[in-house]
Amino acid sequence: MGRFAVVLPLEPLAAGDAFPVSAWPLHVTVVEPFETHRDAGWVVALLGPVLHGRREIEAAAVDRAMFGTRRTVPVTLLRDDGPLGAMRVRLLAALREADVDVARARADYRPHVTDTSHGSVPPGSSVPLRQAALVDLRPPEGRAMRTVVAVWPLEG
Repeated sequence: MGRFAVVLPLEPLAAGDAFPVSAWPLHVTVVEPFETHRDAGWVVALLGPVLHGRREIEAAAVDRAMFGTRRTVPVTLLRDDGPLGAMRVRLLAALREADVDVARARADYRPHVTDTSHGSVPPGSSVPLRQAALVDLRPPEGRAMRTVVAVWPLEG
């Protein structure tokens, strides 16, 4: 069973890029982890038409918060004037229509960038989102790794 997520990286990624779980690049998760019995190629074919031709998103970093069950994960909240939320709705709809379980998708979704070893995003800054990426959360390299399956440019 495959497990994937759709993210908008702050710096460009390429298909085939791999990184340890502990070293995620800065990104906005637009679709939380989901599982499917289908392979990565099928997921790419399903989501590609939804992401093809989408425009670049300019989000504003507005505040800091603590996420996670114990509120120990520092994040920067983003304000989205519509395009990020619309992209999320379209991606989730495509997955649901294909009978992919997206039960982990939060109804109270708040776009954010989690602090990582790569840094953080300061409130008051502008966050250009120029690419979407499908990330394999169970790649052949093992549980401690993540692999970028596909990327789609968000055109300016």
